[in-house]
Amino acid sequence: MKKILFNIILAVSLCGCSSFLEPDSPSEYVPKTANALNEMLLGDAYPLANSTCLFTFHNALDDDIEMSEDCILQTSSSGIEGLQYVYSWDPQMFDLYPAQSSVKIWSTYYQYILGTNAALDYLDDVSGSAEDKAYVAAQAHALRAFFYFNLVNLFGEPYNHNKDADGVPLKLASGLSSSLEKRESVAKVYEQIVKDLNAAEENFLTLPATQQKKAGYRINLPAVQLLHARVCLHMEDMEGAAKYAKKVIEDWGYELYDLKSFEKKTTIVVGEDASYPSYVTLDNPETIWVYGNAADFRGIIGMQDKMEDGITYAYFVNASRDLIACYKDEDLRKTLYLVEELRGPLSAKPSELKPAEGHYLPWSKCVMQYNNAVKFNTEFGMSLRLSEAYLILAEAVYDTDETLALKMINDLREKRYAENVDYEVHYSGEDLLSFIREERRREFCFEGQRWFDLRRYGMPRFEHRWVELGVNLGKYVIEEGDAAYTLPIPSDVMERNSALNQNKLTTTKTLQ
Repeated sequence: MKKILFNIILAVSLCGCSSFLEPDSPSEYVPKTANALNEMLLGDAYPLANSTCLFTFHNALDDDIEMSEDCILQTSSSGIEGLQYVYSWDPQMFDLYPAQSSVKIWSTYYQYILGTNAALDYLDDVSGSAEDKAYVAAQAHALRAFFYFNLVNLFGEPYNHNKDADGVPLKLASGLSSSLEKRESVAKVYEQIVKDLNAAEENFLTLPATQQKKAGYRINLPAVQLLHARVCLHMEDMEGAAKYAKKVIEDWGYELYDLKSFEKKTTIVVGEDASYPSYVTLDNPETIWVYGNAADFRGIIGMQDKMEDGITYAYFVNASRDLIACYKDEDLRKTLYLVEELRGPLSAKPSELKPAEGHYLPWSKCVMQYNNAVKFNTEFGMSLRLSEAYLILAEAVYDTDETLALKMINDLREKRYAENVDYEVHYSGEDLLSFIREERRREFCFEGQRWFDLRRYGMPRFEHRWVELGVNLGKYVIEEGDAAYTLPIPSDVMERNSALNQNKLTTTKTLQ
């Protein structure tokens, strides 16, 4: 079966295929070295800066965004329709979305998983040192765990709500199967995620220490441990979450980035990056792993159009008022994580760009152009970073080691607040837990974590207002425990695999 692997991969048209997967005679091509598999991983299993459709939905569903109430023309009706389907959590969002190819997240994840499986399937048959093979195995297991964690949190119910619900199919080999894959339970998927993370860690630990923490766009051991802490948090395995968060904090020498050290530019210069902190650069002392394309931020919620004057362009979606209100004035994140919307002509000169008071864009902490639009296809969009370990540890021990939880929170806040202001908090019990969760919202806005957090917080009720041409037409409401917290499986996926069961669908929401 393995000998026809590359013919199979070619037949399913993997995204971003490297030349490694395009030999003259694919049915006869057999990889010969671990180094070849290592390069294949980079081309076919890594979420790189030019990868798309992996994180398009991560920031498009939660309560950190809302529509602008300013009058913006809607010259692109298809763009507005697409936004409305996702923004209202429509049960047919994938089928009705005008540019369906841009929301193929189910198939895209499985294409990347196929890349990890290919590397693991061939590993025993290639030449190379034990160290080279361990490095391939470590990366492949880690990436597969990462992809399945995202898949099951998009298309399966929250683990702490119903772990016996249908999750996603577990495809763990690259060969063709004689039967259609059924959905495994959420618990079974998480079990596989943990197995993969354990295997990744075990393989990394056979490598030299310098290789374990190797800086770059390839995943490393501290990233694996941070992912493991995140997975444990979702499983409410607080002992495991604390264990792995401590490893990230104590073992690797990363440091929290001090926002007080950031010097914001006062002038806008064409060709220069916008003046905001970036966590998608390895120059940042707390950045562990960078991944993904910032273009995913733009796909659904990054649209702009002309205003009434026919010249000035504005964005339809902004940071929500609730998000803005959760920052105190002394919190440097209020001006450095919330990115001002700059308005002007489509190709505006710096002198033509004016801040839109009270309006902030639905992205943050990535590389942006001089007009605050994200750079994409050449720059990574997201990262794993040290501050998450601090907040995971705080949440994991808040009821067993309050002193440690407060230390984690206050150590982080000391790096986020201005000089000579009181940043310390002294909560306890459930008040401390609530504050930790609020701090997660402030720290990780627009990093793809809020929607997943809302799911594990019990799927609370919130609203999205809908505005057309400056008129607030009402609000779409996601109710507590709403079925909309689990995305529908696209109908084309269901048609190709009759073994799949559809999720319980929410009702189509009408404006209230």
